[in-house]
Amino acid sequence: MKLATAVRPAITALAVFSSIMVSSIAFAQALNLEGAVRQAFAQGPDLASSLATLANAKADLAAKEADPSTLIVPLTQARNTAALGQVQVDAKRLEVMSNVMGAYLNLFEAQENIKVSEAQIALDTRNLEIAKIKLAARNGTQLDVSRSENTLGASRQSIADARANLPILSNRLEVLLGVNTGNLTVSAPPAFKEIKFDATVLEANLETRLPNVLQLAQVVQISDLSVKLSDNDYTPPATLRDNKTALENAQRNLVTIKKSAVTQLRDAARGTLNALEQVRLRANDRDNAEEALSQDTLKFKSGTIARLQLQQTEVAALRSRFTYAQATNLYWRSVAALSVASGVDQTGLVK
Repeated sequence: MKLATAVRPAITALAVFSSIMVSSIAFAQALNLEGAVRQAFAQGPDLASSLATLANAKADLAAKEADPSTLIVPLTQARNTAALGQVQVDAKRLEVMSNVMGAYLNLFEAQENIKVSEAQIALDTRNLEIAKIKLAARNGTQLDVSRSENTLGASRQSIADARANLPILSNRLEVLLGVNTGNLTVSAPPAFKEIKFDATVLEANLETRLPNVLQLAQVVQISDLSVKLSDNDYTPPATLRDNKTALENAQRNLVTIKKSAVTQLRDAARGTLNALEQVRLRANDRDNAEEALSQDTLKFKSGTIARLQLQQTEVAALRSRFTYAQATNLYWRSVAALSVASGVDQTGLVK
């Protein structure tokens, strides 16, 4: 017994150390979005709390169902609590997915923005060099040099701010994932694809998918049961009247919360369609920038434009790609928000 007691702490410590090592190895390479969501489901703090609540509700229901003396009202309440707990877990998965996606895409955009800024700094540095050469040849002014210096200084400050923000964004994602690596790096999110959905279909049966709507639907159910149980000649009439009033109030509240849920769902659907339109516009801009880059590359090879002009076109194309990525990321965020508002995963990430 003493040997087992002495060994148990060592085993526990080894398990914790192994868990830390596994997490470190898992995040040694760039994390992808699907892996981030899986990690948040497995180790994130938010879903764990909802799962614990559901487990308690199921245990309480099992105990009441096993007890033949359990009355109909507490039994119905226990069943409702277990059903609500399951819907809350499902909704929490969608919420966690949406939060992880938001934090992930914020970090990814920050990483990509630094790449764009590095290219801009290289261009600004070249512009400054040329301005100084022109000044020395008396083909430019000191004002041109000063302006180039200011532009370069602003670009350097911008990239410094962006780099300083990386650990903050990484930490926000780590909290959601339940890990502590100190410096997460994420890969590009899934390639853009249009999500087809029917908002009218999604509006149906929200009380089976949204916890706040289900909760009020259950209040109506219990209130209706109370009316039926008090509608007899051995219950005071005042009790029946009070129960009917409670039922009417619950029904009105349910109608109100349903309308609110439908409004939020429609807003989310509209936001998704608006984001889709932005993706199409930014894709057109990107394609135009890529075409301009192809043409200037040929012109540079044929000697009809200078290297500086090609560099400017390269930076413009890089910015256009980044702007397109931002548009697709906004679309993914909108699809995630639609998933939360409807209670139905539209991203394919909740498995």
